[in-house]
Amino acid sequence: MRAGERVRPVRCPFCLHPSSKVVDSRPDKDGSTIRRRRECEVCGKRFTSHERVEEMLPMVLKKDG
Repeated sequence: MRAGERVRPVRCPFCLHPSSKVVDSRPDKDGSTIRRRRECEVCGKRFTSHERVEEMLPMVLKKDG
């Protein structure tokens, strides 16, 4: 995430409500993503999200030339 960016909530794909709770969380088979089972707090339906960390490399700023 870049400076100034806001975290977007995971919306329910059924009713589009922005609030859900995580029921189960585990690494994916390859280990590069996290698989989360979520339950919508409004309609109660469950869905899966696959999340990964976006790594940012440090930026070097030079003072002269």
